[in-house]
Amino acid sequence: MVLAESGMDETTARQRGEDAIIAIQGALMVSQGLDQPASFQRVIQSLPQTLMRGLE
Repeated sequence: MVLAESGMDETTARQRGEDAIIAIQGALMVSQGLDQPASFQRVIQSLPQTLMRGLE
């Protein structure tokens, strides 16, 4: 895992990875259901900051 290799403990890294997958899948469903790709794009753009939070 990239996050664990960056110094994050494995439990937190795994949880953030799972949260990222949940966010991506949810955003895909919402953006398709509402025909608004901006929902998906917003989640994708925020992922790096969300995943790396606390490692700065």
